[in-house]
Amino acid sequence: MAAVDAVRREVAAPPVLTFYGDGDAIASLVGGRHRIVHAPRTLAVDDSLRATLRGEVQSSMHTAIRALASGGQDALVTAGSTGALMALCRHAVGMLPGYRRPAIVKALVGEGGHVFRVLDLGANIGVGAAALHQFARMGVAAAQASGVGDPSVALLNIGSEVRKGPPVVRAAARLLDADEQLRYVGYVEPDRLFVAGVDVVVADGFAGNVALKAAEGALRMARYLLAQELAAASPALDAAKAQLREPLDNLREAYNPQSYNGAILLGLRRVVVKSHGGADGQGFAGAVRQAVQAVSADLVAKVAAASTRSTKEEA
Repeated sequence: MAAVDAVRREVAAPPVLTFYGDGDAIASLVGGRHRIVHAPRTLAVDDSLRATLRGEVQSSMHTAIRALASGGQDALVTAGSTGALMALCRHAVGMLPGYRRPAIVKALVGEGGHVFRVLDLGANIGVGAAALHQFARMGVAAAQASGVGDPSVALLNIGSEVRKGPPVVRAAARLLDADEQLRYVGYVEPDRLFVAGVDVVVADGFAGNVALKAAEGALRMARYLLAQELAAASPALDAAKAQLREPLDNLREAYNPQSYNGAILLGLRRVVVKSHGGADGQGFAGAVRQAVQAVSADLVAKVAAASTRSTKEEA
C-alpha cells in the first residue's frame, strides 16, 4: 500500500499508521504493525452535512477526525470530500487561537527548481483583507518550517501596479506592507506564478484554485502537444528524439501532479492533509510524507505562533 511504503522508505523511524475503512479489505493490504479501525461507511455525495456534523452519519472520515481531535492521532490524510473535511475539522478539531478560517496550502515547483507555496486553494471564497493577512502569516510559518529563512510574500492579483485589483486585495496589500514580520514584495500576476521567485503567494480560495487548475490544464496541454509533435516527426529525427527522452521524462516528472499531490489545511489544531481524490499510489504516498514531515517540523505550533491576533479588521 502507498501509505505503508511512504513511511517505510522515507522515514528513519517509521510511525504506526491507523487506517479507517473496511477492515477486511484493508487487512489484506496492510502489514501487522499498523492499526485498523473498522469504519466501512463512506460519505456519499447526497449525505446531509448537518447530519454529518451531528454525528448521525458515522463515516470513516468522521471516525478518523474524532480520533484526531481527541489526540489519538498526530495527523490525518484523506482523499475524501474537501467540503465535508473542512466542516468536520472546524467543528471537531477546532481552529488555533487567533485564526478564524483554515486555508489550503500547496508547495509547487517553479523556475529553476524554486519551491513556493500558494494559499488559499479553495477552502474560502470571498474573504476579507484580514483573512488574507492571516493566510500570509500561515504561509510564512509553513515556509519557515520547511527551512526557508526569510520568506517573501506576494498577493495574487490581476496586475502588478499598486492601484490594480479589487478593493479587498488592495486593503490586504496595505496590511501586509505594514506588518513588520512579513517581507511583502507586492503583487504577482497569474502568468508569473511559476517564475516570480516568491516564497509565498496569497489569494482567496476562488482565485487560488482557479490559478492552480488553469496552470495544471496548461501544462497538460503543453505535454500533449509536445507528444503529438514528436509522434509526427520523421524517422530522420529518431536519433534526436532518443537524446531528448531523458530531459522530456524529467519534464513530465517535474510537472506531474502526482509528484506534488497533497495540500495541508493550515490554521487547525492538528495536521490535516487533503489528497486529491484521483491520486495514484505515488500521489497518496506523497501526501502521507507531507503529514509526517509537518508533524516532525512542529508545523501547527509554528502556525500558532504566527497568529495575527491584533488584527482589528473584520475577516
